Amino acid sequence: MKYTLSLLFILFSSVLLAQKIITPGEVYNPDEEIYTPTLGFKAKIPQGWTGSLPQGSTIFLLSSLKGLNGSIYILGDTTNFETMKAGWIQGLELEEGRVLKSDGNFVMKGDLLTSGVTLTGIDQNANKGFIAARCGAYGRCVSALLTCEAKYLSDMKNAVDDFLESVVFVNPILKNEYEGFDWKQFLANKQLVHYDNVVGTKSVNKVWLCEDGTFVSKLKRTGVVKGEIGKYKGKHKGTWATSSFGNTGILTLTFDKLPPVEVDLLIKDEQIFLNGKRHVALAAATCK
Repeated sequence: MKYTLSLLFILFSSVLLAQKIITPGEVYNPDEEIYTPTLGFKAKIPQGWTGSLPQGSTIFLLSSLKGLNGSIYILGDTTNFETMKAGWIQGLELEEGRVLKSDGNFVMKGDLLTSGVTLTGIDQNANKGFIAARCGAYGRCVSALLTCEAKYLSDMKNAVDDFLESVVFVNPILKNEYEGFDWKQFLANKQLVHYDNVVGTKSVNKVWLCEDGTFVSKLKRTGVVKGEIGKYKGKHKGTWATSSFGNTGILTLTFDKLPPVEVDLLIKDEQIFLNGKRHVALAAATCK
C-alpha cells in the first residue's frame, strides 16, 4: 500500500540541531530525531529502521533495514482517543477489498492506546496487523498502523512501541505557509478520497484528477458536490481545471454529461478540504 499525499512542513527553525524538520524525500537513519513544527511533535527513528516522507505525502513511512516484509505508517493529526476508537472499530481501508478493523480489545496504558485487529480481504493466517496511538497536551495525536507477515509481527510491534515511546509533544508553531501554494500542480495525478468518519475509515467519495486535465469520480455522498448528490452519484468522468494559488481555491469539474461543479478548496494544518470536508490525496495510479 503506497500513499502519496501532500504534506508541507514549515522550514524556518534552526533550533535544536540534533533534530531535523521532516522534509519530503529525505531519508532518516536509526536514532535520528525528526521534528514537525505544525503538528507539534518530535520522535526518534527506531534501531534497525529508516524513516521517510515520500514526495507529496502526508504519511511518514518506516522501513526495515533487516528485510522484514511489512509496512509501518505514521500519521500526525488533530484528534482524540475516542474519535480514533470509533474510526478503528468502523475499519481502516487499506485498499479496495482490504479492510483492517479493531477487534474491540482496546488497551490504554498511560497516554498509549493500542488495539488488536481483524483483516478482511487478506489471508489472516499469513498476514497480521496492529494499531497504536499517543495523544499529547496540545490537541495533537500520533498514530501508527502496521501490516506484515505473521512471523514479523512481534519485531514490527516493537518498532512501533519504540517510535511512539520516543514521541515528545511540543507547542505547535502555526504559520500561513501556504502563500503561493499551487493547486493545479498539487492536484495533478492525485486521487482525492473522503472517508465516512475519520481518516482511515471506509471511503465514501473518490475523485481521480489526471495531469492531462481529465478526471473520474466515484461518489456516494455529498462533499465534492454541494447539496443533494442526485445524478452525480456513481461513476462519472470529465475534465478539471483550477488557477488557484494560496491556502484556498476553486476546482472546476466539467462532467461529460452533467452540469459543471465548482468545489471550494482549502489546505490547513497539512490537511486538504473539499467543500469543508476533509479529503486525503493519494497518488492516482490510474493516471498515465
